Amino acid sequence: MAYEELLDWSKTRSDWQQDALRRVAIAGEISDDDLTQLKSLIEHAAGLPVEAVVEPMPLEAAHLVGTADGEDLKTALTSLGPVRHVDRLADDQPPLQFAVNGVTIVYGANASGKSGYCRIAKQLCRSHSPVDLRGNVFADANPNPPEVAFAYALGDDPDEKTDVDWVNGDAPPEPLLRISVFDTASARVYVDKERKIEFLPFELDLMNKLGLTCRALDVEFQQREAVLDRIIAVPLPSAYTEGTTVHAAVAKLTPDTALQQIPNEDDLRALADWNDEKQAELEQVAAQLEGDPKEQARLRKEAKRALEVVKRDIEKGLIVVGDNAIAELIGKKSNAEAKSKAVEDTAKELFEQQPISDLGSDTWRQMLSYAREFAATVYDGKDPPQLATGDLCVLCQQELSDEASTRLSAFDEFIVGRAAEESEAAHNDFLDHKGNILDTGAMSKEEVEALLAGYSALADPAPAHAPKIIAFVEHLNTRLETVKNALRGDDWDALAALSPLGDTPIALIDAEISRLENEIETLEEADRDEDALAALKIRLAELSDQKLLSQEIDVVVERRDRLAERCRVKTCRKECAWGLITRRITTRRREILTPSLRTALRDELKKLKLTHIPIDLSDRGEGTDSIIEIELSARQRVANNSDILSEGEQRALALACFLAELNETETMHSIIVDDPVSSLDHTRMEAVAKRLAEEAQKGRQVIVFTHNILFHYMMMSEVRGVQVARHTEWMCSMGEDQFGIIDETQKPWHVKKVPERLSDLATELSQIKNDGYDPNDQNNRPVVIGLYTRMRETWERIVEDVLLNGVVQRFRPEVMTMRLETACIDPNADYPIIFEGMRRCSHYSGHDRAEDLPAELPDTDVMEGDLQQLNEFFQAARERQKKLEKAPKYEAGVAPKFL
Repeated sequence: MAYEELLDWSKTRSDWQQDALRRVAIAGEISDDDLTQLKSLIEHAAGLPVEAVVEPMPLEAAHLVGTADGEDLKTALTSLGPVRHVDRLADDQPPLQFAVNGVTIVYGANASGKSGYCRIAKQLCRSHSPVDLRGNVFADANPNPPEVAFAYALGDDPDEKTDVDWVNGDAPPEPLLRISVFDTASARVYVDKERKIEFLPFELDLMNKLGLTCRALDVEFQQREAVLDRIIAVPLPSAYTEGTTVHAAVAKLTPDTALQQIPNEDDLRALADWNDEKQAELEQVAAQLEGDPKEQARLRKEAKRALEVVKRDIEKGLIVVGDNAIAELIGKKSNAEAKSKAVEDTAKELFEQQPISDLGSDTWRQMLSYAREFAATVYDGKDPPQLATGDLCVLCQQELSDEASTRLSAFDEFIVGRAAEESEAAHNDFLDHKGNILDTGAMSKEEVEALLAGYSALADPAPAHAPKIIAFVEHLNTRLETVKNALRGDDWDALAALSPLGDTPIALIDAEISRLENEIETLEEADRDEDALAALKIRLAELSDQKLLSQEIDVVVERRDRLAERCRVKTCRKECAWGLITRRITTRRREILTPSLRTALRDELKKLKLTHIPIDLSDRGEGTDSIIEIELSARQRVANNSDILSEGEQRALALACFLAELNETETMHSIIVDDPVSSLDHTRMEAVAKRLAEEAQKGRQVIVFTHNILFHYMMMSEVRGVQVARHTEWMCSMGEDQFGIIDETQKPWHVKKVPERLSDLATELSQIKNDGYDPNDQNNRPVVIGLYTRMRETWERIVEDVLLNGVVQRFRPEVMTMRLETACIDPNADYPIIFEGMRRCSHYSGHDRAEDLPAELPDTDVMEGDLQQLNEFFQAARERQKKLEKAPKYEAGVAPKFL
């Protein structure tokens, strides 16, 4: 039985993969809904919560082509339709009927609705490119799902059929999954990928799509894992004491912990269970430990260090903004201003005869100092002062006269004199003191409170002293900011108005530090029970951690849940590993690439006239992808195979691959082929028609959808040649939303026989009369042209079908000479009638008219007369033909007489 190894291998896979294989076997692909359901199966198996989970169904023989129980009972589709709510197809049309013992051709011109029925077939039967059915997208959304009625039969000579009313979304009957559909999208032939033409036999396609499904699901689980990783990266509260039960449990809440070792929620909540009894025990143990001399000494050392830090910060502030410091700052400013004033007065006195006013000011002295430094750089070879001994004035770059040189020498002596130096020194001293204040920082009140928290918790007198120290720090900080703001705004009145700081807590802090040192010395010399104290510390840590955990339990449990979820997601990702699938594909690819497949494909290429293309068969794998390649043996490198192969060659090659794989299954289930000759030339159309007829001759039901009337005739001829039943269904559209009309009378005009045409012409003429035809109204000319054009074509068809008895027919290449025996043409009698009939039809059928001919239209009596003559000629010619059919046949010879 075919695919036994595939079935055996599938049983070794997990439940969800068996279910995925079944879905691919049935539908040809994995849909988004399938992915969602398969993902739920994986999550459910891994212990993740899911809203709903379907029951997994394994791959079975019935899901595979030709492997169902009783596989000799081949499946045939007997009818398709009526349909409702599918595309723009008209509802409740008669069903398409299919011959179960031969070929059925469904002909429909472009835009007739044929493709809609093909999509239905792809949804119900086996196709590697199924499409979801939908309603009319050109109308408002229809809440009703697509509905399709169909029937199928089993066996070589089925006596019964099974009728099914199917609703989109329901699983199609399993027997229909043995019917294969071929169309452009499902050819599984790909061109221009690494200059290869590739196709995939069914078994490899099935496993390949399972691998692709694993990859798609792994991507989703990987994204979910990444989100969890970002959550877990946020640190948990870590104030637990190492060695406690709580610490040990929380320490397991890390990404490295296996799922089985992660604490469960009940255990964590039991550890976090906090009550009044435990609180009382915690307070009792804490009180007992407080009496421990070593612990008390430790607490006092910490308090002492805190007081020392606060003292240093206060002293630093007093240095810059204490009462003495403020007085010193004001004094330095006054001294700098006095010395500057004295220097300025001296300069004015010395240089009162000079033409420049305000000599001796700070600005003047600064300018002169810069000029001296610049002159010393420019005239470094001159005797000092270079300001006065240089060749040019460094300020105006003019030659120095003796008078100017003398004046500048006097200026130089002045600014290096003692008075100027003292003024400069006083000014710099003030600026340094001011900058030191502005750069000074201090601890905030909150920082000092936190620092002295341990000291405040000690026994008296610490609780009373701490607020005093903190209050002074706050007052000192406020004073520091006030002084800084005054200096930045040069507001010396604000500094002068500062109130005294008052007494500082420095002496108090020194006394407390001394007291704590004495207590520490005493406590460190006291006796203690080390074992009892150690046990109390362990119990205190356990209780403290339990209390802390009770306050943080929701955060800890949330982290525990996310870690467990992450472990389960990792389990899901392991389920989606495709390494074993890839290895299986490689093994089976090499086994499937047998001489029989190679031979079958070459035979198909020969039958479809593709032997001119040099090819070879090979295989390769890329991850989960597995490809059987038909290599073009081109000697020159080309960028794309489509540069070499025509559209028709690609189409024929696709069909060859389809048929080669189909025959590998050794089954005779039906096939449905949609427009197999698209882009093919006349020769290959014949080859395809002949090849499909051969499949029908083997006993396979063949259903062909086509819009190519030439191919339609070719199929009919080939099927007739192999003596197989043939049936034609006609489909058309009538505008608006009237697509997919199934009506024998609506078949194309050019395929209708003479009796059908005569009936249509009578109906058309009757309608013209009923519509109130007026020969004087030129708007009726198109109606007349149409009627007479079809009458002229019917005259021609009588000649072809009756007078010549189909010896030569349109769309057929052969000349059927045997039909000449019942050809019934009488040139002397028939030609005048045909000539006159054709002349009258040509007169009104749209031929270019001479200018002098009247533009009148025929009345209805004339039209009826012309149609009657056409009908009478046909009846007379047909009677002559019938007599010839009854006459003795030439090949029978003369009948002997016996006495």
